[in-house]
Amino acid sequence: MAKIAKIARALPLRPSNSSLRDRVSSRLARQILSGHYPQGTLLPTEAQLGAEFKVSRTALREAVRTLAAKGLVESRQRAGTRVLASEDWNRLDSDVLRWMGEIEPDLDFVRGLTEARQIIEPAAAEMAAKRATARNLAAIEEAYDAMCAAKLTDLDACARADVAFHVAILRASRNPVLANLGDVIGAALMNAFRLTTSASVNYRKTLAAHGEVLEAIRMRHADIARSRMQALLGIATEDLMRIADAGAAVPKRGGKRSA
Repeated sequence: MAKIAKIARALPLRPSNSSLRDRVSSRLARQILSGHYPQGTLLPTEAQLGAEFKVSRTALREAVRTLAAKGLVESRQRAGTRVLASEDWNRLDSDVLRWMGEIEPDLDFVRGLTEARQIIEPAAAEMAAKRATARNLAAIEEAYDAMCAAKLTDLDACARADVAFHVAILRASRNPVLANLGDVIGAALMNAFRLTTSASVNYRKTLAAHGEVLEAIRMRHADIARSRMQALLGIATEDLMRIADAGAAVPKRGGKRSA
């Protein structure tokens, strides 16, 4: 019996149906999100995709159902599976955000995210100045210190600290919707910062702007916190427009920080 158990442990584990579905869903989603399969076009047949991914039709159908639930595709009998328009995609779904983080950042989505931040974050900063607890303030300051300590050549470290700073302010608003929104859009912010961080031409101005937001919140100056957050987001907008105008490619590593 012990020998059998030893042999069983040595055998490779077969992937579960759920893990296989997740792998197929992830690969197919990235192909759609990256434009490999353009919006409005039909996906290859089940037989073709099954051969490409080396999976059964059952696993493929489960993956397609997953993507359909997230608004990426639509399947119809005898008509095939069609990639839906990007406005139908559930961009804030946790899986979709994760898949988007594994491909080149989408400039249009980052632009839309920046517009939404300009509406939400100044108000959150104002609320944080009025409501933040000592623990909230410590979290914002810790994130800011991490931004100061991050090496300019480590783009991911810079972006992680930047995301932590903005998420901490959303939580410090003590508004349950805004607090949860930080968790939802954290991955989207990470993708955006990977893009705009590389375009920042004035690191000291950017870092100083973060420090000014922190100080206004810490001093309980609500109106100033709002205006300083608006100024900070203005830097991010300038950087984004610079990328859009130049048609700059997204770097894989290195670069400077942004808002």
